[in-house]
Amino acid sequence: MQNNSLGDIIRSLRKKAHLSQEQLADGICSPVSISRIENGMQMPSGTVLEALLSRLGTSTYQLCDIYYRSEKQLAFEQEAEGVRSAVAEGNLAEAKKRLACLAKAAEKDNLNMQCFLMLDASVKLADGGEPEAVLRILDEALAQTKPAFDYEDFRSVLLSVREANILSIRAAALSRFGNLPGAIRLGEELMTCLKKHKSSLKEYQIIRINLAFNLAQCLEKERRCSEALVYIQMAEELSLNSFEQALLPEIEFGRAKICHLLGNDKECTAILKAIVPYMKLVHKTEFAEIVCDYAEKELGLII
Repeated sequence: MQNNSLGDIIRSLRKKAHLSQEQLADGICSPVSISRIENGMQMPSGTVLEALLSRLGTSTYQLCDIYYRSEKQLAFEQEAEGVRSAVAEGNLAEAKKRLACLAKAAEKDNLNMQCFLMLDASVKLADGGEPEAVLRILDEALAQTKPAFDYEDFRSVLLSVREANILSIRAAALSRFGNLPGAIRLGEELMTCLKKHKSSLKEYQIIRINLAFNLAQCLEKERRCSEALVYIQMAEELSLNSFEQALLPEIEFGRAKICHLLGNDKECTAILKAIVPYMKLVHKTEFAEIVCDYAEKELGLII
């Protein structure tokens, strides 16, 4: 990059990614806007800039946000992060309270609305909401940027981090609602799509870890153990290579259960004995109890 204007940076990144202006703009803004941005004739809003750079597979936005994100947008994103954290902690009352604060702020911006709908579906899924309602909300969220999306064939479609997250949540929802074949089809299509992205962004790696783990769980429930083991190994490798190891104890428990189903109780026992102390050390005591109950019930093993 010989120049360092925002337009120059976006043009250079777009060409490096071998994208046309139409491909970069798809679902975010118009190709004319891309042209005007690259030529320095138009300044994108913070949400549009975030979406463009996400699609370009870069974290350059971290260098730009101090200049291009308004205080209002920052407040929205901080509240959205609060919802995500509350769901992760199982504090659904707090999640619902924070979500209500986001509703009005999301009305006039399709990317903020997409975020709101994705979080709304996540809260309803965690709260045992009706299957049709959760899936409808996720479809509406994706339609904010991909209005004519083909869920059966999208492996060559460019997805933003948020779009990929919505699809990952949809696969998890299908699994939760008992549609294992549908969850597996969607999950495998999304995994193929993300592999083609070849992005090193941390957010994509986290999605792939969760997706591989969820696919392994679905396949295990269908007793397709050899296939499940492939995805467990993928989740483990992605977790270790990207230093995103928050889910690693659960992944190893998944490996142990598959080993048991395959008749390899020696390896299963070794894994269970190793992960229970670690889970207690990192304060995952409830999950440690689940593992201990499994060990006693399935193997007659007291840990």
